[in-house]
Amino acid sequence: MAISNFRFENLSRATQIGVFAVLVLCLSFAFYMYYLKDRIQKHDQIRAEIQELEKSVQQGTAIETQLEQFKKELAELEQRLAVLQSILPSEKETPGLLRGIQQMAAASNLKINKFQPRAMLPRDFYSDWPIDMVVEGNYHGLGLFFEKVSQATRIIDVDTLSLQNAKEQTDPSRTLVAGCTATTYVFRDVPLDPSNDNPTKKEKKR
Repeated sequence: MAISNFRFENLSRATQIGVFAVLVLCLSFAFYMYYLKDRIQKHDQIRAEIQELEKSVQQGTAIETQLEQFKKELAELEQRLAVLQSILPSEKETPGLLRGIQQMAAASNLKINKFQPRAMLPRDFYSDWPIDMVVEGNYHGLGLFFEKVSQATRIIDVDTLSLQNAKEQTDPSRTLVAGCTATTYVFRDVPLDPSNDNPTKKEKKR
């Protein structure tokens, strides 16, 4: 009888608010569990995928930037190599280089008494090539020869210079004998192998 006479409006104001709050909470929980929860999970999943894509894009951009930098550095190295190859003759061009030095001496009115290339001394990407020379002429011709050597497109260093007066010589163009070592540098087509750079050690191991 008491249940049949139950009316919501007969409840106190505080009880009505409490019942309404419980009902709202139940509906909110049901809405979250059956609808909103999946939406939030999908939203979080999509956000995680977006973050991964953003990372991939950033990595790709960084790689692209590095690639452009590598291309730029490679172009600079190739340009430097071309300059070095224009200054340093290759081993195939050594006969022409020898003729060039002899022609510079002849054009300076020097008589070549000795022209003896020595063995090449291998470096990292080039080899030192010393050439022992003895020429006969005068100071003017010798100075002219050194000037031509300094203006040559190839690198040629002259050192160990020795001078002495020409004996029993009446020709004014042959008043001195000069000895020197003309060292030029040859570009190595094959880089030096570090394991073979010390033949002495190799012989000791045997």
